[in-house]
Amino acid sequence: MYPPRQSGFSLLELAVSIAIMAMMAAATVPSYMENINERRADLTAQETQTILDAARTYRGEKGSWPGASLCANAITVLKGTTPPYLAGVSTVNKYNSPITTSCTATTFSVDQNTIADWDGVVANNLPGTTVVSSSTHLIRSTVGVPGSEAALSEKLSRTAQANAELNRMRTTLLMGNNNITEVNNVDTVSVTASGGISAQTMNSSGRTTVGDLAISGTNTESAVCSPNGLVSRSAAGTPLYCTSGKWVKQVAYNPGSVSAGQGCGDFAKGSIAFDSSGKMFVCK
Repeated sequence: MYPPRQSGFSLLELAVSIAIMAMMAAATVPSYMENINERRADLTAQETQTILDAARTYRGEKGSWPGASLCANAITVLKGTTPPYLAGVSTVNKYNSPITTSCTATTFSVDQNTIADWDGVVANNLPGTTVVSSSTHLIRSTVGVPGSEAALSEKLSRTAQANAELNRMRTTLLMGNNNITEVNNVDTVSVTASGGISAQTMNSSGRTTVGDLAISGTNTESAVCSPNGLVSRSAAGTPLYCTSGKWVKQVAYNPGSVSAGQGCGDFAKGSIAFDSSGKMFVCK
């Protein structure tokens, strides 16, 4: 009688099996890591928002931000009250980075590092959050005292999008008496100003209506000018008009009484006047 035979896998079968498992692992690991990082980003955003909410609640009830003058120990203070304003949140985030806090008179901030490609994801999940350093993936989340936060704080800094609708703001922009600077061109239907308007050049393709037109600069009669149609004044205040490339006075009527032989003064040649008897004189 022959002894019983033992069955098993050949080396070739084992090699094929290992190769298949390796390919399966290579295909599933990136997706697995993506899911892990997505979960870490969500939890980091949730815990950060919890800290910010606790700090604002503390401020509303105590009248000041938690911690010392710069709020570096804010998390410890929030967790140490009875009952605690903050619970279940560590001082290290899900990326194993320390969570630091700071404050000013009107703002409270949380700083923390994330990892490459996920700093923007966390920042987009948190209002008032920006990427402070793209090289270290440092993000900062900031809240302010209610009523003191700047409108659209840091959200107007953006790159023009191909879709024009993404570049539009379909609402009234309230600036709280602050300035708008670094503007190249303003294309508007109308402008209402309660104060002065200062500009190097102002162009109007239609009618311009003003109460009084004050010209601050001066020019000299017969001096070269361009383009035709410009309006200026002499040093004495007489209006000058750019005609045929030169500043000239406009022929006008002198409302005062003149006499024979009297000079024309600042009136242009061709201007008319009358003497006391009603005789008309023409400035030559």
